[in-house]
Amino acid sequence: MLFHTPEFIALMIVSLVFFYAFPRWRIPILTIANMIFYVVAGVGNLLLFLAMTAFTYYCSKGLRGPYSRFFLWFSIVINVANLIFFKYTTFLIRSAESWFSVKLLTDDAFLLKIVLPIGISFYTFQMIAYLVDVYKKRWEPAQSVFHFWVFISFFAHLVAGPIMRGKEFMPQIDNLFKIRFSTANFRLGAFFLTLGIFKKVVLADYLTPHVDEFFSRTATLTGAEGWIAAYLFAFQIFFDFSAYSEMALGIAYFFGMELAVNFRTPYLSQNPTEFWRRWHITLSNWIKDYIYIPLGGSRNGEVRQYTNLFIAMTISGIWHGASWTFVAWGMFYGALATVHKLYLIVKEKLGLGFLDKSLIYRFIAIVVFFHITCIAWVLFRVTGLNDALSLIGRMLKPDAFHFAGLRVYLGIAILLFALHIVEHFLHKHRSGLSVWWHKYFPAPIRAVLYTAIAAILILYLKGEQNTFIYFQF
Repeated sequence: MLFHTPEFIALMIVSLVFFYAFPRWRIPILTIANMIFYVVAGVGNLLLFLAMTAFTYYCSKGLRGPYSRFFLWFSIVINVANLIFFKYTTFLIRSAESWFSVKLLTDDAFLLKIVLPIGISFYTFQMIAYLVDVYKKRWEPAQSVFHFWVFISFFAHLVAGPIMRGKEFMPQIDNLFKIRFSTANFRLGAFFLTLGIFKKVVLADYLTPHVDEFFSRTATLTGAEGWIAAYLFAFQIFFDFSAYSEMALGIAYFFGMELAVNFRTPYLSQNPTEFWRRWHITLSNWIKDYIYIPLGGSRNGEVRQYTNLFIAMTISGIWHGASWTFVAWGMFYGALATVHKLYLIVKEKLGLGFLDKSLIYRFIAIVVFFHITCIAWVLFRVTGLNDALSLIGRMLKPDAFHFAGLRVYLGIAILLFALHIVEHFLHKHRSGLSVWWHKYFPAPIRAVLYTAIAAILILYLKGEQNTFIYFQF
């Protein structure tokens, strides 16, 4: 169920009415609402989700007893096995067929008919984080299986994040009955929901057919066309994914809750470390806290640190999808992060630290790293690894930046980057701009502008509705 559909709007409004009318019944209300939201993906998917939720919850009850270590690893293994079965089994078998030149799956095999449950990657990671945090006594187990279900399945963040932690979200679930109606929260909710819908239906969905057209002929794209395709996809996936995250923030504010911020204008990053602090922030933090640090982090020397970093980023790539292109995408960022660490060491030894204060250096770093990011997006977007590498090879040729005949698309890409900078400015100065907006624009003028924005969005919503890119993960 998409956020920008009449069905979801109806579900949200009905849920809000009951939520504020019956404060003591908020856990049951959200329990039912979350089930209704998810059952659209299929009854079987809902039953699987309920089963994994109940299993994880009751295992977590054993994390404070004498067999806590057993319950921890048993529950993590089952959660990971569930994800592997639905997401990676066919990929692994097909890879084995290719490696060993054998036929392991018939065309009508049962495994080929399995559909990936929506949101399974997100709720699996959230369950694992919860189990580890309870085991390490960072947080107490949920009060009941219903509290845990609402924590895991709250429809605002269920399908594509943000990935919430117990310490961030469970206190809000435990204190649902204390939440009071707040016009300030509703204004924030309306702002983020409107911003998200705008990003999705006006920007991301506008770019979709152009991106699809370019990548439908990957094998014949010139180097210049490859760059244009990568530029457009970079902004399509950003607007699409950040739209979902901001709509999720808005919906949570309507219910008096607060979700984690997932994006901070990532294409203004100067290096891979900064990029992953700005892009899919909750996944980056999850990978750091539950993969990189447990592997040893930076505690055992530089070689071990770089190895741990490479492994963590590779796992991040694998999490995104069952394809060698996603594996390569994760490895690419692992290598980038390692090279960046080495670059910092060399820069310090050469006494070049002063460059960080130079606006020219920072500008060049942003431009260069944006293009490196676009190369990575080719790995992410193209279906076959050989096709992706071939296109990247053409993009790296000396004549690849001759955009004759593509200047309109290049202009669109530049405009989108300028819009990215404007978004950074608006977020950075949001509080001051809000005061300025309400001070200098009277309520009637604001009402007219809000109405105009709503009318424009409604017109766009009447068109074809594309699903969110990250729903496939």
